[in-house]
Amino acid sequence: MLGVHMSTENLLKRRNVIVGLAGLAATAAAARTHAQSTSPASHAEHMKKDAAARVSLTPAALALIGSTANCLAAGRVCLARCTDHLAAGMSDMADCQRSVMNMLSVVAAMAEVAAYSNSAPPDAGALATACARFCDTCAEQCEPHVAHHDECKTCRDACLECAKACRAFVA
Repeated sequence: MLGVHMSTENLLKRRNVIVGLAGLAATAAAARTHAQSTSPASHAEHMKKDAAARVSLTPAALALIGSTANCLAAGRVCLARCTDHLAAGMSDMADCQRSVMNMLSVVAAMAEVAAYSNSAPPDAGALATACARFCDTCAEQCEPHVAHHDECKTCRDACLECAKACRAFVA
């Protein structure tokens, strides 16, 4: 009798795992469809409008939300270019790749904090200050490549704009 009870228990556990995985797959598919249907620029505009409707955001916060979205999009393209060059044996892109990877992480965090607009001002300010520095570093690392790669130029320009928006947000 105990063996039957354990079998039923195992079946229920398996069922729960399968249901959970199906839900996860559906969520991932919906997110992928949404991401594919919006361009980075339209997504930034959409984020600005949604955020402004929910709470009263300052112009500096709205500018920061838009600049982080642009920086993330440009950084991802630059990261792909760096990765391709490194795979082809061009080691001169290694520092650029590292700085883009780090910048993307910090800018993504800044984008979320700015969009939520519910953090303590000193915390948001500290993150914006750090974000500006990571963007400056990334722009510095992209600089040697801007004459050869449009992706690096676009990333550098987006980083400089994001750093400027971060500093305005703190001010």
